[in-house]
Amino acid sequence: MICDSTYYSYVMARTVIRAVMLFAVLNNSSVYTQLFPPNPINLDLNPITIAQQWMKFKRENGKMYNDLEEKLRFDIFTENIKKIVMHNQKYFNGLIHYHIGINQFSDLTKNEFVKNILKLNTPSGHSYRNKRSARQKRQALPEIDWRQRGAVTEVKNQKSCGSCWSFSAIGSLESQFFLKTGHLVSLSEQNLMDCAVDQTNRACSGGWMSNAYDYLKNHWVTSENIYPYRGQQQECQLLSNSYQVSIKDYYTIPPNEESLKQAVSNIGPISGAMDASNLQFYAGGVFRDDDCDTSGYVNHGILVVGYGNEAGRDYWLIKNSWGKEWGEGGYFKLIRNRNNECNIATYGMYPIL
Repeated sequence: MICDSTYYSYVMARTVIRAVMLFAVLNNSSVYTQLFPPNPINLDLNPITIAQQWMKFKRENGKMYNDLEEKLRFDIFTENIKKIVMHNQKYFNGLIHYHIGINQFSDLTKNEFVKNILKLNTPSGHSYRNKRSARQKRQALPEIDWRQRGAVTEVKNQKSCGSCWSFSAIGSLESQFFLKTGHLVSLSEQNLMDCAVDQTNRACSGGWMSNAYDYLKNHWVTSENIYPYRGQQQECQLLSNSYQVSIKDYYTIPPNEESLKQAVSNIGPISGAMDASNLQFYAGGVFRDDDCDTSGYVNHGILVVGYGNEAGRDYWLIKNSWGKEWGEGGYFKLIRNRNNECNIATYGMYPIL
């Protein structure tokens, strides 16, 4: 944690910055844009710079604190800025191949991020249900991005709710529905959160994708327009006259990267999971985590929408559910062919319509 003098320097700097901001607005100048460039990467630890970024962070994320909480969160934010500066110096020097930055999680410690955001409930005794279709047996393409084929909906935001499992399951369902019908429809994660409730699926308290698919074999989910996302559990609403999508079954993929590649290439975007404990500040590049779990532990549901190669590094292209402002427009690249990095290939699955 930082000392009190740094916080008081921030308070003084904040007063100056507010005056400059007011001057910029009243005079219709470009000062405001110059003070707050988009997606800052190359930061410094000057108190004025930190104060600028803190005010920008609060404004963009709608953060409001009482005085005691303000100091606590500012201290955490400053420590995270230090981590970002140190990491990105290695990135600028070519020692690592992804950069990090300020985002909606920048006032959280790593422990808070893992505890409050990464809520995936892996059921005990997970079994694999796989039947290789003719599509899966085809040779995998060298690279693919299902976004370019119109099979992926816009990036969504689970907000502070631990509902990644719902976004992961719905993401693959949306793509399979498009590939079968030619219609890309944004389906309702909230519908699953409210209705597909069991001992594993507990809305914002976590869940698991195959449990969602088990539910959808005997029930249906409607569109997001009809059943919008609220970010908290509500009473299940069975809207009989609404848009309805259900599934016949689902398949799980053998837990290795070659099988995942075959599935992504020939089946479409695949629901999956990974250990995302160190993904908090990702901003771009090919993510590699030397500290992530290698024993099968996962804590975040995602959607694998493609794969490719960037500057000699194979990667998985992954759609996240933390909004478009996070990462590369809501997506990230995870290093591929590196011993199942962060267990990315361990729990792949997709629905059958």
